[in-house]
Amino acid sequence: MARLSLGIEGMPNSLRKRLKMLGEQLSLARKRRGLTMQDMAERMFVTRKTLKRLEDGDPGCSIGVLSSALMVLGLEEDLNHLADPDTDHVGNAIDRSKYAKTKRVKSLKSKQVDMNF
Repeated sequence: MARLSLGIEGMPNSLRKRLKMLGEQLSLARKRRGLTMQDMAERMFVTRKTLKRLEDGDPGCSIGVLSSALMVLGLEEDLNHLADPDTDHVGNAIDRSKYAKTKRVKSLKSKQVDMNF
């Protein structure tokens, strides 16, 4: 049995539901490809029990296990979308507020900039 940490114990139910949904989506993707749990686990180099934990949405599964599952399923590119700065609405808002408060702008004399568009 996986050890529980304070981070897992304190995890909000909404996040647990999302992990459960992710596990269900991985399970569906595996089944659509005609892979048994044993076949997939072997390709991931993990035990069937570890794959079961991932598909059950166990928050104690490592990101490495998730990455292996995505690779086996041909979905590893999906990792590129996690925490993507372009879709980080809060981070982008913070950046905009920093620039909005700036009153001085450094001169571009030291850099040659082509202003002809």
